[in-house]
Amino acid sequence: MQGKNIIKFFLVLLVAVCLIQYLLIIPTNREEKRAEAYAKAQAATATNEDEAYLLEKTARTEYLDSISSEVVLSIPLIKDYTYEELKAQQLALGLDLKGGLSVTLQVDLRDFLVSLSENTKNVNFQKALDNAVERQKASSVDFITLFGDEYNKIDGAEPLSNIFIRNATLKEKINYESSNTEVLRNIREIANETVNLTFTRLKDRIDKFGVTQPNVSLDANRDLILVELPGIDNPERARRFLQASAKLEFWETYRVSDAGILASFQEADRVLGSTNAQDTSAVDEVAEVRIDTIYKPVTDSLGNVVDSTMEFVEVPVGRGPG
Repeated sequence: MQGKNIIKFFLVLLVAVCLIQYLLIIPTNREEKRAEAYAKAQAATATNEDEAYLLEKTARTEYLDSISSEVVLSIPLIKDYTYEELKAQQLALGLDLKGGLSVTLQVDLRDFLVSLSENTKNVNFQKALDNAVERQKASSVDFITLFGDEYNKIDGAEPLSNIFIRNATLKEKINYESSNTEVLRNIREIANETVNLTFTRLKDRIDKFGVTQPNVSLDANRDLILVELPGIDNPERARRFLQASAKLEFWETYRVSDAGILASFQEADRVLGSTNAQDTSAVDEVAEVRIDTIYKPVTDSLGNVVDSTMEFVEVPVGRGPG
């Protein structure tokens, strides 16, 4: 009898939880349907598929952001819930309930090791890398360990310290007397930082993708990143988005206060003025202009800004006699 009462208790508890979750889902689903309708209306003005997808994604995100702090459910004498609060309390619907995309990403540490070695052409080093890549296909061991095992199997291979000591980062941690085990331990530490940074950047990128309740986790033992995107409507586009490589560029810039810059502008102005003064017969009137610099963003197919280009434009400021 007591066992039946326990079963009834948990049954009632389960029904209560389901009802509460259903109550939380109704208002958010209503707002999300409105967001979808608004987004599709905005996308209808696009001239091509890529532009339509970008407009729809942006419009949906902006709509939900605009109502995130608005009350969408009011329970008298208990509490008013905003969209953001309800969404945070809902159970995350996984791929089995909502469908979507599941991806396992392998952080490529082969190129990482090549970079640390300063692109060495050492035959044994290359052989160990190739063997480690093959073993990784059927192994749950991390790549750095596999590489170390394969390198240590090669007879007559020089110490790893001779290969990696040229790297500025490792040079502070190892010397020519360092054992292979010590070198690999330091490499593993740097690799962990690289994997964690990759995971963080990827998670930030997915958060900006506009997917509701994405699941991104890191398997640090195998350098794998597991990504689940419930409800994604364009898996192929999402794959391209996840695989897109980031590009960091440094541009040299100048200030007017930098040494010689102002003098150079004054000299150029003097030369141009002198040239114009010598050739006034070609024009009756000269438009006065100033040169402005503008930066135009360069975007990929998803609308993400990946670069910028600098252009010089002439801005009319008046006219003077020729």
